[in-house]
Amino acid sequence: MKTVDIVERIEGEAKLVCQWDKKKISDVKIQFLNFRGFEFILKDKPILDALVYTPRICGICGQAHLKATVEALENIYKNHNEELTLTNKAKLLREIGLNIEIIDSHIKWFYMFIMPDIVKFSQNSLDEYSPLKGKKWLESSSVASETIKSLAIIGGQWPHTSYMIPGGVISDPTLLDLVSMQNYMDQAIRFYEDSLVGIELDNYLDFKKSEDLYKVKGDLKDFITISFENEFEKIGKSYNRQLVLGDSLSFEKGKVNRKLIKNIDYENIEELSINSFDIDKSKVSKEAYTWSKTALYANNFYETGPLARAVVQNRSFVSDVHKHYKDSMFTRVLARMDELGFLLHKTKQLIKQIDINEESYIKPKVSLSDFKYGVGQGSVEACRGSLYHDVEIENGKISKYDVITPTVWNLGPGVDGKLSTSQKAIVGSDSLEKAKLILRSFDVCSVCTTH
Repeated sequence: MKTVDIVERIEGEAKLVCQWDKKKISDVKIQFLNFRGFEFILKDKPILDALVYTPRICGICGQAHLKATVEALENIYKNHNEELTLTNKAKLLREIGLNIEIIDSHIKWFYMFIMPDIVKFSQNSLDEYSPLKGKKWLESSSVASETIKSLAIIGGQWPHTSYMIPGGVISDPTLLDLVSMQNYMDQAIRFYEDSLVGIELDNYLDFKKSEDLYKVKGDLKDFITISFENEFEKIGKSYNRQLVLGDSLSFEKGKVNRKLIKNIDYENIEELSINSFDIDKSKVSKEAYTWSKTALYANNFYETGPLARAVVQNRSFVSDVHKHYKDSMFTRVLARMDELGFLLHKTKQLIKQIDINEESYIKPKVSLSDFKYGVGQGSVEACRGSLYHDVEIENGKISKYDVITPTVWNLGPGVDGKLSTSQKAIVGSDSLEKAKLILRSFDVCSVCTTH
């Protein structure tokens, strides 16, 4: 038997095609069918145009694309022994902007993208989570909208800001601006405490063991209760391999494949298009079914995202939950909400570290167009996981631009008889509803995937 289902309420659209055997999913294909073509648009454009184009790849994680682009361009300077010096203020403003974007996304994802489907499994009527009209939906929408205003203070706008440039940022917040940003963070923290976890943030961050799950109150308790009633801690398991490519003030790079290794080499990243469409139809194989490509690290599939970041960083609470329930759907969702609390606390601390008397930008001594040829890579941790940009320049123009997004890492097609991370997580599910929940647990972004 075969079923085809359109997955709605994600960023973009996706189609879930399942093969069934003995009432269980025996094979699955996740199709992303809307081609966008940013990599082709960027070809032959002036180099700095990338700072304007790439933030428009996504309406949710434009900050991440901007930061990956600027770091890739700065990497070109480094490869020419002209490494740029960034002030601490510039580093902080870049990181804070990215963190606020992740905070905004995590709030929306929990209340708008996954809880409306989770509560369908509840034995109780939880209409307050209903899409568009439920009390929880409306409250979270309001808080997320207020929180993202703090990013507009330093970015000038949101979405699609371009305030990061090689050498720093073109943003000089005043003391009043920083106080306003702190106020927005405090507002989001109150929402986290009062609505999501039902306890003070400091107390939540003290959690160390999986037994602390029973201390959680608020809306996250609804998720935990429904999960254990329906054994969500047993579904959605994949290879249990985690990968973090980005290194920052908030996260550490590394990978876990049985053991934790902190050394990451971009040379081990491989992008394949065996099962992917191509604008050159002569290159399209009979097996192609999606515009998403396949991403591997050292010839293996890895999961990226909040669970990977918590495990690589060895954050106690999520690491212990992961020890008990592995990379299940339950652990994946919990890790994202745990990261929300972690980032609220971290971002508030980072804002306090800004010295307004410091320079935001140091002009490079040479222009990128002065280099006849250059290559550079940048990788950051976005809402959904590791984002990788690879740029090649020639005679003042972009000659090649490649983007590997978190959804490509998590939801791209399998190759050579090996299932991708999400395919392996979904195969074995006994209902389409559970399969869609597992898909959503990766926080799908179709528009990033088909960039």
